[in-house]
Amino acid sequence: MRNRDVYQKDPATRNLANNGVANVNDDTSTPALDVLRYELETFVCDGEYERGVAHILDTYLKNLGKEEQPAVWISGFYGSGKSHLAKMLRALWLDKPFSDGATPRGIAHLPSSVQEHLAELNSQGKRHGGLHAASGTLGAGASGSVRLALLRIIFKSAGLPQQYPLARFVMWLREEGVLESVREGVERKGYDWREELDNFYVADGLAEALTELMPKRFASQSACVETLNNMFPNVKDVSNDEMLDAIKQALMRDEKLPLTLVVLDEVQQYIGPDAQRSQDVQEVIEACCKYLGAKLLFVGTGQTAITGTANLARLQGRFTVRVQLSDADVDTVIRKVILAKKPEATDAIDQVMTTNLGEISRHLSGSSLAHRQDDRAYFVQDYPILPVRRRFWETALRVLDQTGTDSQLRNQLSMVHKAIQSNLDEGLGHVVRADYIYFDGAEKLLQARVLPKKLYEAIQTWSRGSEDQQLLARACALIFLINKAVSGQPNIGIEPTVDTLADLLVEDLPTGSASLRSKLPGLLEDCQLLMKVGDEYRIQTEESTAWNDAFRNHQANIANQQHVVEDERDSRIRKLFGEIARRLTLQQGKSRVSRDTATCFDAELPKDAGSRIYLWLREGWSSDENSVRVDARQAGSESPTVFVFLPKRHGDELREQLMEYKAAKYTLDERGSPSTPDGSEAREAMETTMRRAEGRIEGLLQECFADARVFQGGGNEVSGNNLLDMLQEAAEAAQIRLYPQFDAADHTGWGKVLEKAKQGAPDALKAVGDEGEPGNNPVCKAILGFIAGGKSGAEIRDRFEGPPYGWSGDAVDGSLHILMVSGQVRAQDERGNPVEPGNLNRSAIGKTHFRVESATITTAQRIQIRKLMQKLGIQARSHEELRSAPQFLNVLRELAEAAGGEAPQPEPPDITFIDELRQCAGNDQLLTLYNQGKTISDNIEQWKVVRDKLKERLPRWRIVKQLAQHAESLKDTEALRKQVESIEEHRKLLAEPEPCTELANNLAQALREELNRLDARYNAEHETGMERLELDANWQALEPEQRNTLRAAQRLTTGDAPDIKVQTTNDVLATLNRTGLTTLADRVAAMPSRFNQVLEEAAQLCEPKVQFIDLSRPTLQSEADVDEWAEQAKKQLKAGLSKGPVMPR
Repeated sequence: MRNRDVYQKDPATRNLANNGVANVNDDTSTPALDVLRYELETFVCDGEYERGVAHILDTYLKNLGKEEQPAVWISGFYGSGKSHLAKMLRALWLDKPFSDGATPRGIAHLPSSVQEHLAELNSQGKRHGGLHAASGTLGAGASGSVRLALLRIIFKSAGLPQQYPLARFVMWLREEGVLESVREGVERKGYDWREELDNFYVADGLAEALTELMPKRFASQSACVETLNNMFPNVKDVSNDEMLDAIKQALMRDEKLPLTLVVLDEVQQYIGPDAQRSQDVQEVIEACCKYLGAKLLFVGTGQTAITGTANLARLQGRFTVRVQLSDADVDTVIRKVILAKKPEATDAIDQVMTTNLGEISRHLSGSSLAHRQDDRAYFVQDYPILPVRRRFWETALRVLDQTGTDSQLRNQLSMVHKAIQSNLDEGLGHVVRADYIYFDGAEKLLQARVLPKKLYEAIQTWSRGSEDQQLLARACALIFLINKAVSGQPNIGIEPTVDTLADLLVEDLPTGSASLRSKLPGLLEDCQLLMKVGDEYRIQTEESTAWNDAFRNHQANIANQQHVVEDERDSRIRKLFGEIARRLTLQQGKSRVSRDTATCFDAELPKDAGSRIYLWLREGWSSDENSVRVDARQAGSESPTVFVFLPKRHGDELREQLMEYKAAKYTLDERGSPSTPDGSEAREAMETTMRRAEGRIEGLLQECFADARVFQGGGNEVSGNNLLDMLQEAAEAAQIRLYPQFDAADHTGWGKVLEKAKQGAPDALKAVGDEGEPGNNPVCKAILGFIAGGKSGAEIRDRFEGPPYGWSGDAVDGSLHILMVSGQVRAQDERGNPVEPGNLNRSAIGKTHFRVESATITTAQRIQIRKLMQKLGIQARSHEELRSAPQFLNVLRELAEAAGGEAPQPEPPDITFIDELRQCAGNDQLLTLYNQGKTISDNIEQWKVVRDKLKERLPRWRIVKQLAQHAESLKDTEALRKQVESIEEHRKLLAEPEPCTELANNLAQALREELNRLDARYNAEHETGMERLELDANWQALEPEQRNTLRAAQRLTTGDAPDIKVQTTNDVLATLNRTGLTTLADRVAAMPSRFNQVLEEAAQLCEPKVQFIDLSRPTLQSEADVDEWAEQAKKQLKAGLSKGPVMPR
């Protein structure tokens, strides 16, 4: 019996209609239907396939009638049959007959559980408007719009044009009841209907037919074309409502929506690393499920589980029905489709395999790929592929093919199909050789630069030579595969020895491998491409070996130098963040003033954080999200800083890829650019390693950046689709915080003001809508107030182009020019020469000195000055404002000084302008007061608020400070004391919510507990001491007055007890101020000795000659020690008795 005779279908004549790859679409062409029929005939609905189909149908049927239908996610590795399962589900759902009347459900071999669900689906379909199915991939057209991509799939399934405007047009014709008439009219005039639709906007035949059929609506062909363009315009996207209306219009039959299956293949591939696509897919499916009810079922596929990536995880709330395919399910398909045997051949195969079990079981013995006991169950089903060789192929291909497209060989129907055709004419017992996969993929490996050209050419030459040369070619091929497999998985336990090669080379099991084991050594020894290391054979490539050794050495060194990996990681994070930050575009207000941002990666913000927009990034390797949130909250709602947290994701994998990248880079730098082909090949391989690692690093970091969190000062979190959008939103808010006075000069006409003022126009401010006097314009007024006694143009620009104003250069320069034109400001160049507005170039403004012209004070201005003084309680009389000015400035200074001070109070306000006002004299001083009136008035209001808050909070702060000092000895209060230090260090006394009350309460409670503890100890020690006194005979012999005197001397009377009051925080503080914790603890510790002193003094009063004998206090460890100590004490006491009474102590 030949191998060809054992198969149910001869592999040589049988074709794989789909080449082992299922395409999920709604193609109804004859070739596509032939492929579908083949797939149904070979569909193995078993294992996870059976459970998956049954689970999907069962869940769908149970949710009919409810508000929403959960979506399905089918996942599994490459080649696991995800698309195949989805395609079969679609075919079984519709059950549309083929041309010969056969139906998918009739062709496929289905278990009863699936058949029952399909029967129930049919019954429900009859009640709900029938059954419908649509399938395809979202990436097929639609210009990136998920809604339009879904509509293309729906439209195609309904027999409509896939383009949105064309489908709407055809559906409109159908509703008007003229679709067939228009089609016939177009074709009658000699036009092709499809071509006319493709050229919809310029279709002459379509316009002619519509004009004839609908003359009242379309008066002429040109009017028809114009109307159609307006009715059905081409669009790049549609709204959710428009999408839902189109789906209903396309699918509904007799006002009923059929039970509809929508299969979206390769959803994970479509989404990829794009977080926006993930959001769009979620939104579209959610809208359909929510508004189209439970009749619509979505099925999506992907290689990863729905929770496998950050982007997919966003969909898990919608795709709640999960089907995970495994290796075993695909093995079952292969065995039943490709390797299916004739029943009469199975006994013969089993007998051959059992007879040769000794040969089979020794193959790769001792390795993880060796024969296993459970292999016997699959001998017949897998024949002529041995399980040991199948495992060897998987291991080798997993290393050779990094893309994953070939590495799951047993899951590739086409490859298995080709493999078994290699020995069809051999007798029973001839198995597929292990080196088959080398010769099947050698050209691909060569193109991928995995296989050295020299080795490839030698093997190809030998494979066409004599029998010995062919054997040598196969052996070298296997050595190459084994070395690759071991390099990728060093723990599999196989070595390229003669025995291993013989195990894998043998084809004829009955003949065995003995002859190979004797013949191979001689062939291998003479081969110049091989070198022998011990019993192992290696492909001899000196250059590549040297490069690989250098790479491994660098990798080992880097593993012991953690800082190298950390520096590379930090550098890449900063680079990526910097690239994102550079893409920000900040233009404030209608005048579109450009703003800059700065990045910060340090542990603390720079000192100028209050005057710039910093994007402060911290990552999860050195910080945590909670710390970033706390810093954001503490910064306050006026802070312009944007706080960014990058979570730690894939830490170990990222570290490994960084090590691989650095090791490859070091190797490339060290080895340089070789001149030999072998060296160039080795360098190219190393460059590929570096690029691959770099690509993985970028991907892993992009996932981290996709999950980044952004906070504003005050703690508000900014949400968005991606980090750039979140940073843009946060930075736009930050610029408003940094420049709160910006709106006063936010007008696009300031450039015109400057232009007209240079020409001497006194009404130049009309360009910004102001027809009043320049001195009353808020921008000009603020600049006048700042100039006061004189300022340079650079000082003025710095002041008003920086925080808190942020005005445009046109606004500042235009204001200076119009003030000069109106005579309110005069300008002098560096030499003191007057400068006229028309002669003042913008490039010279910085070095020009400006001064407010002296002028009389109008009555209206004096009124405003008096009102300003009244804000500080100064009642100036009319025309006596100048006399009150010094008093006003003094009070203003006092108020400013009260609005700040030493930590934790805020920094004292800048009162430079008060000193400048003092330097002014006469009407210049009043005019400056008037010009700065708005600023001074705002400062007064603000400073009063700060002063009053400080007046309220400082007493509480002092209490907190005292409590913290008293609590220094309590370890449990360390965190509280650090908070106190933080408030003082960062001047956060005015932070909201008010920080001192809770701190005071918590510190007081800790101190209260300690005071109560010490008080209890004092009372216990006092009670114990009094009991000792009562038991002492000498004490009992004393008069009450003598007792009281002795106790008072040692502060042991009731009146000497510490006064511990802890009812309130103030009580606790008062108690501690009287008696500190240390003092109180010392008193408690001293009480036993004080009572001893009382007893001694009582003894002296009763026995004046009493002697106090100090006995030693050793550590006694045995009865002998006790006896010895007692004997010594006895001698001491007896010796003392000779001189009078004794008392031991």
